[in-house]
Amino acid sequence: MEFVVVFSPLVAFLVIGFLGRQIGDKASGVITVIASAISFVSSLFVLSHSLHTPVQIKLYEFLPLEGYTLTVGFYFDALSSITTAVVTFVATLIFIYSIGYMHDEFGKWTYKFYAYLSLFLFAMLLIVLSDNLLGIFFGWEGVGLASYLLIGYYHNLKKATNASLEAFVMNRIGDWLFIFGIIATFLIFNTLDIVEIFQKIPTTQSALIGLATLLLFGGAVGKSGQLPLHTWLPNAMAGPTPVSALLHAATMVAAGVYMVARLYPLFEAAPQTLKVVAVIGGLTALFAALAATSHTDMKKIIAFSTMSQLGYMFLALGVGDKGGAMFHLTTHAFFKALLFLAAGSVITAFHHKLYDIYNFGGLKKYMPVTYASFTIGALALAGVFPLSGFWSKDRLIGSYYEASFVWGLLGTIVAFLTAYYIFREGFVVFHGEERFRKIDPHEPKEVSSVMTVPMVILGVMAVIAGFFEGWYVHAVGGEHKEIHLNIAIMSVGIAILGIVLAYGVFVRRFLDPEKTYDSLKALHTTFKEQFFTEKLYHGILAAGYMSYSRVLFAVGERQFIDGVVNGLANIVQSAGQGLKFLQAGKLNWYALSLAGGFAILVLLLVLLIYGGGY
Repeated sequence: MEFVVVFSPLVAFLVIGFLGRQIGDKASGVITVIASAISFVSSLFVLSHSLHTPVQIKLYEFLPLEGYTLTVGFYFDALSSITTAVVTFVATLIFIYSIGYMHDEFGKWTYKFYAYLSLFLFAMLLIVLSDNLLGIFFGWEGVGLASYLLIGYYHNLKKATNASLEAFVMNRIGDWLFIFGIIATFLIFNTLDIVEIFQKIPTTQSALIGLATLLLFGGAVGKSGQLPLHTWLPNAMAGPTPVSALLHAATMVAAGVYMVARLYPLFEAAPQTLKVVAVIGGLTALFAALAATSHTDMKKIIAFSTMSQLGYMFLALGVGDKGGAMFHLTTHAFFKALLFLAAGSVITAFHHKLYDIYNFGGLKKYMPVTYASFTIGALALAGVFPLSGFWSKDRLIGSYYEASFVWGLLGTIVAFLTAYYIFREGFVVFHGEERFRKIDPHEPKEVSSVMTVPMVILGVMAVIAGFFEGWYVHAVGGEHKEIHLNIAIMSVGIAILGIVLAYGVFVRRFLDPEKTYDSLKALHTTFKEQFFTEKLYHGILAAGYMSYSRVLFAVGERQFIDGVVNGLANIVQSAGQGLKFLQAGKLNWYALSLAGGFAILVLLLVLLIYGGGY
C-alpha cells in the first residue's frame, strides 16, 4: 500500500507521457485525477497504522561506498503520513478543477499539462516520504523541473517563459546551497539516513552542524520564496491558475517548510541557525504583506500572501514551535488552494483576459459560489474565529510573544495587514461598481460544477480543519499549548480591524483610495515594487552579469580564444602560401629543382667520402 501512495502519480505521468496524444486531453486529465485519488485513499490506510508506529521501508541499495551503503526507501511517521494525506487530498481537488479550467485548451496537446501535474505530485511525495537526504534531493529537483514546465506552460507568452526561467535560476541558487548542506551533513554523520542522523545527534559534537543546517535552510529559502530568493514566486503566477494553486498550497513552496520540520532535531542542535530561520521568516512575512497591500493583480496578491504565510511558518520554526508551524501549513493548504481556485474562476468567467482587481467589481450576484468560496478563504486567511486560520494563526502569535515581544508585535502587524489586503481584493472584485462592463460588456456567469465542487469541499475544510489542532500537534510530537484568551481576542480584533478598514475604504469609500495612493505615492510604489528588489536583481545584478559576460565574450572569446585559433590557422596558411611556388606546375622549374637537388646530393656524397675519411 505504501508503494501505491508514492508511485501512482508516477504511473500516471508515464502513461500520459507515452499515450497522451492517443487517448486525448480529457482522458489524460481523468487519469491524473484517478492516480491522485488513489494516492490519497492509500495514504489514509497508511496513516491509520503509521500514526503511532513509524514504518521505514527500504526499497533497494544504491551507490555502495566504502564503509557505507546508501539505501533508497521511505519513512512513514505521523508527520510524513499526515502531510501526504493533505498533499494528495488538495492535489486531487485541484486536478478535478483543472479539467474545467483547461477545457478551452483541449485539443492543443493539453495532455502534457496533466503529465507535468502528475510529475509534480510524485516529486513532492518523494520529498515528504523519502527516508534519506538524497531521496529528498531527487524530489527537490523534481518539483523544480515540474514547476519550470508548468509555469512556462503558455510558452508562446514571453511573460510565462521569463517567469519559468526566473523560477528555475532562483531555485538553482537554493539548490546548490542544499547540495552543499547534504554533503556537510554526510561528512558529520557518515550517513544520509534521517533516522540514523537523529540517533547520532546526541553523541555528535561538531561545529559543522551549524554550517550544514544553514546551507540546508538556504535550500528552503529558495524553494519557499523567502528573502532574498523571493522574486520568482509572485512572477510564477504567469502559469495556469491550477498550477498556482498546486504550487502554493500543496507542493513546491511548502517543501521548504516541510524540510526544516522533517529535520528539526538537526536544526535544534544548531540554535544559531534557528535564529537565522526566525529572522528570515519574520522579515519575509512583513515584506510580502506590505507588497500585497499595493499590488493589483488578482493572483499576485494571493501569491504575496503565500510568501508572507510561509514566513510566518519559518518564524514559528525559528522560535521552536514546530507543531504550530506544520499545523498552519496544513490549514494554509486548504484556504490558500480555495483562494486561488476562486480567483481562477473569476479569471475563467472573463475568458482569461482580465487580471487587475480594478477591472472587475460587483461580481457577487453573478458568481455566488465563487464569492462565498473566496470569502471563506479570506476569513480563514485573516484568522477570524472559528475558521481554521484562527486556530493555527492564534497559536503562532502566542508562540511569537513567548519568544519575544518584538516577534509577537511583528506577527500582530502582519495579521492586520493580511486581513486588510485579502479583503481589499475581495471587496474590489465582488462589490461595488461593475467596472468590467467598460472593458468586456458580456455578463459573467458562474463556472461549471467541475470547478465549483472542489471549491465547496475546500471551503468546508477551511472551516473545520482548525478543530483538529490538538490531535495534529500531539501526533507530530509538538508541544500542546493552551489558548491565551487575551491573545485570541487581540488577534481576532486585529483581523476585524483590517477587514473594517478595507470595507470603509473600498466599499463605503470613507477615504478615496486613489487620492490616498497619490498622497502616499512614494510609499505605495516602494511596496508595489517589493522595495525595488526585483529592479535590483534584474536591472543591476542580472544586467551587470550580462554586461560582464559580453566583455568576456568580446575579449576572451573573440580576441584571445579566436585569436589563438585564427593565429595558428594564419601561420599554417602563410607557410602554405610561401611554399606553394614549389608546386607551380611549370616543367622547367621542376627540371631545375631536380637538377639542383641531384647536385646537392652529389655534393653531400663527396663531402662524406673525402671529408669523412671513407
